[in-house]
Amino acid sequence: MSQANVDWIDDVTELIFESSFMTLATADGDGLPWVTPVEFVCDEELRFYWNSVIDARHSENVRANARAALSIYDSSYVPLDGQPTALYAEGPVEEFRRPDLAELLPSFERWIAWRDKGRTTRRSDRGSPIDSDSPWRFYRLTPTTVYALNPGEHPNHGWPASWRVPVDLAGSYSRAYRSRLA
Repeated sequence: MSQANVDWIDDVTELIFESSFMTLATADGDGLPWVTPVEFVCDEELRFYWNSVIDARHSENVRANARAALSIYDSSYVPLDGQPTALYAEGPVEEFRRPDLAELLPSFERWIAWRDKGRTTRRSDRGSPIDSDSPWRFYRLTPTTVYALNPGEHPNHGWPASWRVPVDLAGSYSRAYRSRLA
């Protein structure tokens, strides 16, 4: 892999660590789509987590159709000034009660600290009650396919354009995650 490709994959990996929100796309049992921004965390295995109330439309959709897609986009990108960075993924979604993920909560807090490092505003802690009667649930999307915007020349059009290509972020992401643990 050329250095330019490594830098590009590293940029996509860094986008995950720097982002607070992802856009989540779900569909109900009839296939009616819905998109919503959700605050997320990501574990070392590149699985994406968020929490929402059980009666949110996207939560209801996940129970009716346990597949979803997500996108994370560099919102600081200025059109026509360089190349945008974006990540897309799709896969199955699982629903958990907070106690089911208790062993992951320290890594979630670590993730939030990494992401928020250097920010001047303090994140408010909405928290979610630990009891099993809580209307809040955690959700996890495990990507089966990951895509990113390729900043290179488009294979069909022959000119520089950002276009979506499948990528394997496992190595780059895992290295970046472990380096933050040090």
